[in-house]
Amino acid sequence: MKLIPIALFLFAGSSFVAAAPIEELTPLDEKTTTTTTELEPQGCPNGWSFCGRCNGTSCKVAGLNYSCGYGTSCTQQSGGGDGALCGTYGVLQGPYYCPGHH
Repeated sequence: MKLIPIALFLFAGSSFVAAAPIEELTPLDEKTTTTTTELEPQGCPNGWSFCGRCNGTSCKVAGLNYSCGYGTSCTQQSGGGDGALCGTYGVLQGPYYCPGHH
């Protein structure tokens, strides 16, 4: 029976907290709380539109593996190797230039 007044006090207090007014945002606060993020492009070497790193026998860009083209390869035996830079001009689908040669 002693718990009932305590429970009522807690429930009544929580309604005051929930009804507390929210302070207004100033223009400075609105600028710092925006959800858009402005990022500067890093750019790719050699004028490539998209670039990535060799991953086995393919070029890994944005988490996806693309085949090497134009007589190039990403294998270490051909002069490439995992982590070597690879890229493409134009569209993301390639064809990709890889550092090794067949």
